[in-house]
Amino acid sequence: MSNLPPQGKESKSSFKNGLLAVLRRITHNWGWKLVSLMLAVFIWGVLVTQDEDLPRTKRFNDMKISIINTRTLQENGLIVVGGLDKLQTVDIVAQLPQKYYTTATADRYQIRADLSQIKDVGRQELTLTSSVANSNFYGSVASISPSAITVDVERYTSRSWIPVNLKITGSAPEGYWATTPTVDPAYVQVAGPESVIRSIAQCEVAYDMGMLSAQSGTLRNSLPFVFKDKDGNPLDSTYLTVSNQGITMSHVIVEQKLYPTVQVPVNTQSMLLGQPAEGYTVTAIRVEPASVTIADDDLTPYLAEDYAISVLQRANIAGETQTVTVTLPLNNRGLSHISSPSVNVTIEIKPLSEAE
Repeated sequence: MSNLPPQGKESKSSFKNGLLAVLRRITHNWGWKLVSLMLAVFIWGVLVTQDEDLPRTKRFNDMKISIINTRTLQENGLIVVGGLDKLQTVDIVAQLPQKYYTTATADRYQIRADLSQIKDVGRQELTLTSSVANSNFYGSVASISPSAITVDVERYTSRSWIPVNLKITGSAPEGYWATTPTVDPAYVQVAGPESVIRSIAQCEVAYDMGMLSAQSGTLRNSLPFVFKDKDGNPLDSTYLTVSNQGITMSHVIVEQKLYPTVQVPVNTQSMLLGQPAEGYTVTAIRVEPASVTIADDDLTPYLAEDYAISVLQRANIAGETQTVTVTLPLNNRGLSHISSPSVNVTIEIKPLSEAE
């Protein structure tokens, strides 16, 4: 019969003794060992911070998105009509060498929405891209949040020779006469979303003559315009480009000339030609209007107290026995304006016996 102890009990005892030995080593001088561990971590941190080529990440919030290649998109026959007017800011994470960590600022990084990526109409998702000013120093953009924006796209088209119409209200200042206003240019070319371009019925400019200064001469005003549909409703011009002869414009020039005015009577002297029939006489001459308003650059000759405008031809009453009514042209002498180019003249003719 063997005197050796059982193998199972010996193994458990050895394991227990070994575990106790390890615990004694760990707990022996534990304070020094803790200090050693902390010192090791510190040394590791110093070594890491001194290694300037180690990469680090830096976060920037509320970055604005730049829109690029708008012109390219239009050349491709497309235009964004929604999604760019109220763009949200984005957050980015940049990865760069440690030695430039403190000098890296948000302006070193640019986030872009490249419209040349768009190839079709409708709602499109546009992936944001990034660029870095001197990537050797400031690394690259590791992530963008959100990473894309959604935009609405339409066909881009144009129309030419759309007339500019003046909607005139008000009147010239008191004491002045105004010529018919003219607008420059008289026609415009419009480019933009197909849905808006198709709806344009007119280009309208609101022109209030009441805003004119009370002074003679040529007056010019720069005024905005609005596009309207066939029912007279204003159209959204946000995405329209208006031009004339290749020059982009947002206003037109309305020109008008003002002349001073004066009221003058119509001269009834030497208005008749010939004499009524024997036994008849002229009892009255009535002129309508009795006076007219004239306008010109220089009104000095017309301001004399005895001035009266005359007719160009006389009324022939030779042999007449009853009242005669005629229309006679006035001698406007090249005036810029006369309120009535002619007058209606009534020559009352009665027998001498009634006239007495």
